[in-house]
Amino acid sequence: MNGEVEVLSRAHQLFAGSPRRATLNAVSNHHGTLPPAAGSDAVVTHGYRAAAERITQRFVSAARTDDAARDVIASAHRDRAHARQLTGSILDEARADATTPPVSPLAQREAMRRRAARLRAQRAHVLSAHLQARRHAAALRGLHYRPHHRGLPAANSRATTAVRAALSRLGRPYVWGATGPDQFDCSGLVQWSYAQAGVRLDRTTYQQINDGIPVLRSQVRPGDLVFPHAGHVQLAIGNNLVVEAPYPGAAVRIGTLGANVAIRRPS
Repeated sequence: MNGEVEVLSRAHQLFAGSPRRATLNAVSNHHGTLPPAAGSDAVVTHGYRAAAERITQRFVSAARTDDAARDVIASAHRDRAHARQLTGSILDEARADATTPPVSPLAQREAMRRRAARLRAQRAHVLSAHLQARRHAAALRGLHYRPHHRGLPAANSRATTAVRAALSRLGRPYVWGATGPDQFDCSGLVQWSYAQAGVRLDRTTYQQINDGIPVLRSQVRPGDLVFPHAGHVQLAIGNNLVVEAPYPGAAVRIGTLGANVAIRRPS
């Protein structure tokens, strides 16, 4: 009987503990109406809205994929909890039997029958949980994020979250010294956006220009900090576009990546 309890206990331990829940830090994409492009030059404004819409749709698509992945993970946790309950119930039954050993041949045969049934049931629960885990893994592998346009190098997940956060603030007013969530100055927007990804940046533009590592313009990625001059910072979002809180009287908006800029990548 002790051997049976040990075997059943090992199977139950496969589902023991409280594993850390995986989380996806997607930011809601409530972009609203796109603001005017920065500047009135035809080169700046031409194709701006179409490009901005494409970027917005990519982030909306990524958020939907995040939601699907979150549902798969939640289902896997429910299956694990159910398997733990089933295997625990069988283990409890075996332990209860162990406290009342059979005293007659008939009782011994019945105890052996119950023991064999419990071992078969426990094995079936483990195999079923393994099959469900494989299905969940296949479902996660089947999820795809839309590729970046024009072969743009992919940003890491924290940079992506920061870009989504910044884009969710489009149309919010510039206020000098404001750090969000509804009013921003240029460095306040960048700092707040990265804070949503769990990354701490310095507060002012003059400090942020020393954050992270320098990056060549040809290697810019979404999430990089862009400095057209030492007193202003923007956030690269891809396709030669940036999101920024430009100046008093304006709102958070999308503009084009300048030619002569300094770029830093938060580490």
